[in-house]
Amino acid sequence: MVRKSLMVALICIFIGSLAGCATNGTYDPGRSAGAGALGGAATGAAVGSIVGAATGAWVGAAAGGVLGAVGGYLYAEHRNSQARSSQAAAQAYNYTPAQGNVVSIDRVEANPSTVGAGQQVQLGMTYTILTPDNQPVAVTLVREVRFGGSTVGQPYQTTVNNANGTYTDQVAYSLPGNATRGTYTVTSRISSSYGSAQRDGSFTVR
Repeated sequence: MVRKSLMVALICIFIGSLAGCATNGTYDPGRSAGAGALGGAATGAAVGSIVGAATGAWVGAAAGGVLGAVGGYLYAEHRNSQARSSQAAAQAYNYTPAQGNVVSIDRVEANPSTVGAGQQVQLGMTYTILTPDNQPVAVTLVREVRFGGSTVGQPYQTTVNNANGTYTDQVAYSLPGNATRGTYTVTSRISSSYGSAQRDGSFTVR
């Protein structure tokens, strides 16, 4: 009975993670501990989310990260939050509706910038959405990690609903214990019906 219940929960959480579980531009950790896990990493993140649901904390996601890393590179713990209101962002950009749409990635970062194999790096970006009608926008967020010109694992993708303004977005990226040393390029992309933007960053595995 326990095993059957675990499998049902696993399937439900995995399906939910594919949907993104994003509401009003904010990821709900209680609903999406396994979000973004792809390929061999998906099962580990989903199992971790079961533990997280029981503890009410991110402990489950961390456990999922350990399991997922066995199968490959793992995305987890996605967070999206508003840094500036539409009015504050418009002031920062000297924006007027006559300028049309602004879809911009202001900054990208990897923290820490140097990590060891088997460790985790936080992939962050700050972006701004401003539109003349000042209505909520469905924004697709993508992270793609490359090494030596080749994509490492599957890209991470989710969609959030953002009001106009500036947002910070962060997703944890766990490296397997056998990750190759060197510099990894991280391409961050945002796209919406109002436009798109892309910006590169990097981190180093020592």
